[in-house]
Amino acid sequence: MSQGAEEKIEVNHASQAETADNWANLAEDARNATEEEHSLTFFKAVKMYPQACMWSMVVSIVVIMDGYDTALIGSLFAYPAFQQQFGQAQGHGKYQLEAKWQTALGLASPLGNIVGIYLNGLITEWFGHKKAVLGTLVFLSGVLFIPFFSKTIEVLFAGELLCGLAWGVFTTLAPAYASEVAPVALRAYLETFVVLCWGIGQFVSYGVLYGLVNRTDEWSWRIPLAVQWVWPVIVIPLLLFAPESPWWLVRKGRIDKAEQSMKRLSSKKSQNSKQSVALMVQTTNLEAAMTEGASYGDCFRGTNLWRTEIGCVAWASQVLCGFAIANYSSYFYEQAGLPAANAYKMTIGQGGIHFLCTLLSLFVTARFGRRGIMLCGYAGMSCAMFTLGFLALARQTTGLGYGQAIMYLVWYVVYQLTIGPTAFIVVGEISSTRLRSKSISLARNAYNVANVFSATVAPYTLNPTAGNLKGKTAFLAAAFSLLCLLWGYFRLPESKDRTFEELDLLFSRNLKAHEFRDASVDDMDMPEFTKQQ
Repeated sequence: MSQGAEEKIEVNHASQAETADNWANLAEDARNATEEEHSLTFFKAVKMYPQACMWSMVVSIVVIMDGYDTALIGSLFAYPAFQQQFGQAQGHGKYQLEAKWQTALGLASPLGNIVGIYLNGLITEWFGHKKAVLGTLVFLSGVLFIPFFSKTIEVLFAGELLCGLAWGVFTTLAPAYASEVAPVALRAYLETFVVLCWGIGQFVSYGVLYGLVNRTDEWSWRIPLAVQWVWPVIVIPLLLFAPESPWWLVRKGRIDKAEQSMKRLSSKKSQNSKQSVALMVQTTNLEAAMTEGASYGDCFRGTNLWRTEIGCVAWASQVLCGFAIANYSSYFYEQAGLPAANAYKMTIGQGGIHFLCTLLSLFVTARFGRRGIMLCGYAGMSCAMFTLGFLALARQTTGLGYGQAIMYLVWYVVYQLTIGPTAFIVVGEISSTRLRSKSISLARNAYNVANVFSATVAPYTLNPTAGNLKGKTAFLAAAFSLLCLLWGYFRLPESKDRTFEELDLLFSRNLKAHEFRDASVDDMDMPEFTKQQ
């Protein structure tokens, strides 16, 4: 054998030995990072990752805008000045929006969301979370002029449709960012804060509308629309200094940048940035070996199909369990017989319940598993809606009207303690990291499809000029809740206290949903083919 050939063989052997050493070091760092993740308590995690908490909360503020608008449009249907501007006279000085325009305005934001959510799955992977949210905020600041200056319902519809594009980006980007910058011990809390921001938006909307309900000029409904410019002014200057998600940087192969990002997300005393990134690299290699690509089509291949199903149904169930009533609460109160002023008082009280119950849900999600919370929520909401429906069957009086309103608030309490925040947590952690943006986009679009369905049906069931079912619509919501309960029992696995790598391994074993909780990953070695990545 020639000397050159011998030298080439020696170089190859040295290269293979170096690769083996690098893999061993990576695996060791990843193992240490996993052990540390499981050892973290809430307070220790906050102490180690204060910047992660802060930046996740800053990004989540954009969700306030979606919550604000969702509550705003539905509430304006029962708003006297808005009805007079865009509705038709009904006699005796009263006005009412046509059912078709109630449907159109209810669909405008969800339809815009569908397109915006799909775009977010692409632009976030292309440009990163930071650039995606900043660009979307600038876009939204411009298109807000359209609904603000609208004088016809057609222009208002077009403006809401375009604004919906931006809100679609926000509702998927915020939970994705929270799940990627948070350690396991903080994941549920930061995802719940996303829900809290949505509730803050609702509460602000109710307060603004209640303060202007007695005005009779056009500013009574233009001012609430103008309030939406406040959030970009607050958020944009803060986001200019936000770190990019280290998971996104790892997926792009920018390992050094990922370590720098982890250092910015953790405390100055933390020395574990390299280990944390090693776990991200190993998880990304595992997922790359399990799936060929990272496109929307890959969300429907192999075990990712089940994970996509879980996210889609979990989020869509938020709409189905309150079908045709939840997004039209003020209008529902009015149709139940409450005066307009009292309907808004109930709605403001509902905003307070959202805030309080979302805070209380932190203790629920910290103590109990995702699966148990969701199943209990479906069962409780079904009972509440059946009770509301039976109350609506009786001869209607003012007292029964208030009884229906109170029963709806009971449903709302159960919702906010269970599937309201927990669905966000499930969607944020159940998908693979390589497909997270796209999986969350598909899940949110399932929510929006359900919203479109609900918004289409609601005016024709609640409106006195159409179906006039009023509270009896609750029977539809109760039936959907039972179906969700049945699905959850057979298809929803437990994901609490699992790292993303552990979830990948559990899904790869094709376990049944009820087996996830007690399954051990200690005997699940990393597949050999991932070591070649």
